[in-house]
Amino acid sequence: MSENDAKNVKVKDFFKRTVIINEIDEILNFKPETLIGIDQVSSNRLAEHNVKNIEELADLQVDNLPDIKEIPSAILVKWIKIAQVVVRAIKEQLKTHKKLLMIGLDNGGKTSILAVLQDRFSIIKSLLPTRGVKREKLDFFGYPIISWDLGGQVQYREKLYFNRPELFFTEVDLVLYVVDTQDTERFIEAANYFRQVLKSLDELKEAPPVLVVLSKSDQDLRVTREWQNNINAIKTKFNHIVNEYDKFSIDFADTTIYQKETIMQMFSTALKKVSDTSEIIENILEDFTHTIEGKATSLISMDGLIFGSYNTTDTDEALLNNTALIMQTLSNFHNSIGLVRENTMTLDFPLNRFTIRGEKLFEYSELRIPVYLWLLSENPDLLYEKIDYFREQLLPLINMFL
Repeated sequence: MSENDAKNVKVKDFFKRTVIINEIDEILNFKPETLIGIDQVSSNRLAEHNVKNIEELADLQVDNLPDIKEIPSAILVKWIKIAQVVVRAIKEQLKTHKKLLMIGLDNGGKTSILAVLQDRFSIIKSLLPTRGVKREKLDFFGYPIISWDLGGQVQYREKLYFNRPELFFTEVDLVLYVVDTQDTERFIEAANYFRQVLKSLDELKEAPPVLVVLSKSDQDLRVTREWQNNINAIKTKFNHIVNEYDKFSIDFADTTIYQKETIMQMFSTALKKVSDTSEIIENILEDFTHTIEGKATSLISMDGLIFGSYNTTDTDEALLNNTALIMQTLSNFHNSIGLVRENTMTLDFPLNRFTIRGEKLFEYSELRIPVYLWLLSENPDLLYEKIDYFREQLLPLINMFL
């Protein structure tokens, strides 16, 4: 049993057996009568004094109790303290989760992206537009995330999200705004919706980082001038909107559901934005790359999480990361049929005079997932002179990253 599971069991023990708990954060809004020892009549009396849920019960001050004749003070103090224990346990668990808000117009590709990330490829063809709010608890690379997929139809935008923005746009750690790069007729609508989202966040004094996901950037379209024009148009419109505010940072990532590695890279970028240690990791990678005279380095787990990377050009980064992800997929296949996983993977490009090499550094999480350092270099053998020192610097940071 994990530490979180143990906490869940302890929280559940405070409640009557008839109480069904589906989501941990729902508990805060449960009526006091759901707790063991509090009857419905007493719960109704508490409600008359504006104590309608467990969180409000926990907020009562034991030195300033409401005057409820039917409930003795000693009993009420006991209930308050129990509620405070429950609320503290729940909020401690919620701190370990990141709230990821995925939003965009209907038919933009939001739900398909989540399906690919969870290897649920078979359902993509039958997916219908998300109606209202679809909230999921997901585990990405051992990283707990609460994903809010907000359906993009007009009726939900106007009557739900922006009518009660505090329900959806508060305590957001990251916004993924998905734009269909092929739907040129709706670029203006997508931009206007994006402006509304930023306006709501600004009014709520929220300033999460924003990653604009350029979805449906399929491989055959990338080589066309039309696709490049579409991308430039989207970036121009969205950058203009962001410049209307001082507080938001924005990046772009193109994806296609036909190449899972593009989804993995996009989510790796997203996770780095909410990790306190990602900047330190990338600083170490930069220093290491210069030391061994490399062109690009990346730290990538065998399940596809890119912890950090450093490159001298965008082309070098794309070449290294895409090659590494493909070679790791190959390694996973070899391992699945009984072969021992290699500690070193090398791909030579003699005509281009460089080598791409992956070196296993260590394993992370209880699942013992291998993490590889990938290097693009003209002289990869220099890697071995510094790798032990590099490994010692990074291991504690990787554990903190997650």
